Amino acid sequence: MQLKPFLLLLAYAIVDVFAADDTKTTTTSKSDPCSFSTTIIEPTGIQELNTCATLKGEITISGNAIGPIDLPSVRELAGSLTIVNSPSVVSVSLNSLQNITGKFQIKNATQLNSIDVISLERVKDLQFISLPSLSNFNFNPSIKAVEKIVLSDTALYDLSGLTHFTEINYMNLNNNKNITEIEFPNLKTVTDNLILSFNHDDAKVKMDKLIWAANLTIQDVAKFSAVNLTAVNGTLGFSYNAIEELKLDKLESVGESLQIFANDDLDNLSLKKLSEIGGEFKMFNNTELDNMTSSFPELKRVRGALSITGDFKDLQMPKLDRVQGDFKMTSKNEDFSCKHFDDLKDRGRIEGHNYECTPGKKEKLGKQGDDDDDDDDDRDSGSKKTSSKKNGGNNVLVPMNFLTSVFAFLIANFV
Repeated sequence: MQLKPFLLLLAYAIVDVFAADDTKTTTTSKSDPCSFSTTIIEPTGIQELNTCATLKGEITISGNAIGPIDLPSVRELAGSLTIVNSPSVVSVSLNSLQNITGKFQIKNATQLNSIDVISLERVKDLQFISLPSLSNFNFNPSIKAVEKIVLSDTALYDLSGLTHFTEINYMNLNNNKNITEIEFPNLKTVTDNLILSFNHDDAKVKMDKLIWAANLTIQDVAKFSAVNLTAVNGTLGFSYNAIEELKLDKLESVGESLQIFANDDLDNLSLKKLSEIGGEFKMFNNTELDNMTSSFPELKRVRGALSITGDFKDLQMPKLDRVQGDFKMTSKNEDFSCKHFDDLKDRGRIEGHNYECTPGKKEKLGKQGDDDDDDDDDRDSGSKKTSSKKNGGNNVLVPMNFLTSVFAFLIANFV
């Protein structure tokens, strides 16, 4: 009987715990009914959002029960909006929304085909990821501020209003297979990272007002132009491109690594003002790049390792005076000379523990000659065999002629 009060208290505690769990999906401020964080899985939750002109909190919309999302009343979101794992969502309309202080993310919405945010002026973080049906994106071309943009795996044909800003913190455009033109007519500064990779195979990229970037990665484009790029503070990389020409003739320095590899059509590389690379310098698998006589006329120092391999017959760095890491330069071309780099090594200007400079080996007639010798042996052998047979025949014929003559002589004189 003494256990009864204890069991009652335990039951009340359990009820309180479950009640607390039930309220975890929505946290509402009692003083402000439009200030709450919630996860919406039913269409009725979307309707409730429309009662507020300004929403404050973290709003997540998810699940298979959500159809079109239309929030015509919401003008500002002091927080974030995430639409995730909602294959039933076909459209998102936020045409009155002007400001999002946090993140606006739509991810894994496979049937979503249109997004309308025509009034949006400011958003901190914009991410559209794994939206394979998204082909219509109506964005405010006069947007004033975006810090971060990620567009990945969409069906978009262009970047709508996402190209007119002068500065971006972070932008990653990848696997948007319909985008053939990427142009940033006003972009001057990238403060974190700009990544353009594996969009349309024939994508043409133009950012001729870009002066400075923290990091820049360009992959799988057909043309690239950044004629005013002066400095990259971090890493600069070009790989898997179909570009035939890469000219960055105003680029003076790369703060960390410079990587140029797997550009199969590249046959003209020009970095006429590049004087210093702050980290690693690596080039390989640029199969058509056979002449770099004037590619690096001002390069003086590489603060990391240098590794360049290819089929180049001429690569000159006349002002190179110091490499602070390992050095490897290998060409398959027999006309390439290591003299300048060997001299640097001898003078102690290449400071790494490992040094290798290897020109292509001239084709030894030995190997080809061996094959020819084998062929000659075969021919000689045949001729020798043939000759042997002929000689063998002659050896038989001589005694027969001799015997015939003797026999004729005997008949004439003694018969």
